[in-house]
Amino acid sequence: MTSRRAGPPARPDGEATSRGELAALQQRIAELERSSADDRRTLAEMRQHGERELAIARHIQVSLMPRTFPNLPGYAIAARYRAARVIGGDIYDVYPARPDRNGRVGLAVADVTGKGVTAALLMAFCRAIMRTAAWNASGPADALERVNRVLTRDVRSGLFVTAIVVELDEANGEVRWASAGHEPPLLLRAAGTVSELPVGGVMLGLMDDAAFDEHHRRLRPGETMLLLTDGVTDASDRRGRRLGSVRLRRILREHAESDPDSLLDGIVAGVDAFADGATQADDLTLVALRRTG
Repeated sequence: MTSRRAGPPARPDGEATSRGELAALQQRIAELERSSADDRRTLAEMRQHGERELAIARHIQVSLMPRTFPNLPGYAIAARYRAARVIGGDIYDVYPARPDRNGRVGLAVADVTGKGVTAALLMAFCRAIMRTAAWNASGPADALERVNRVLTRDVRSGLFVTAIVVELDEANGEVRWASAGHEPPLLLRAAGTVSELPVGGVMLGLMDDAAFDEHHRRLRPGETMLLLTDGVTDASDRRGRRLGSVRLRRILREHAESDPDSLLDGIVAGVDAFADGATQADDLTLVALRRTG
């Protein structure tokens, strides 16, 4: 009886797997692995490049916001800014009034409706035209009208801006302000009482012929005018609850006798304590103007 040697296992189609086919398959797998590694390296390089670009953009954006403020006898100013992302759509500014309005200082806070790079670019542009408008306007309302005309005619980003512009007369403590759909400023008295100051107006960039009301009052010694964006009151905790105005006022009362820097630190700490680790969803900006004497 003749013995038969077992051959290679048959494929379903009855053909044996050749060594050449296996080698080609192994070579193809190796090529795919090399290509995948190259793709991963390229993606990592692109990510690092993007992160560097964002870091530069953040540095530029933060540099637009003053860290030191004019030395005003009888007054103190402080500000805080924290973006929800690497760069944000909030901005604050403090600047001297135009030369023919000696003894006056301007303050502004603004918030673009969007987030990220597009919002940051619009905010940088808005900051520049807000200063120019304030230097050439008769007052805060006129400044907002000038900014609005530029935004509605020249900017087509689909984003809008809320803003508040304040002008302080150092001589008598009078503040004049106008708002474009922005969060109402708060008045904190030394005794701890808090009141909301009147505002009005539509967002900038929404209507070409928008008009803005102007308000005024005299700050008394010990009173603080607080400007803020809705990232403060809209801060949420892990359960989705908003901080809101009631909790914010409670924080303000706890720090009523603090200097402006300590007051703002207390607000930020209060927001963080309430959030309890929840992700910050919106930019947070605060400016405090106190009459000290």
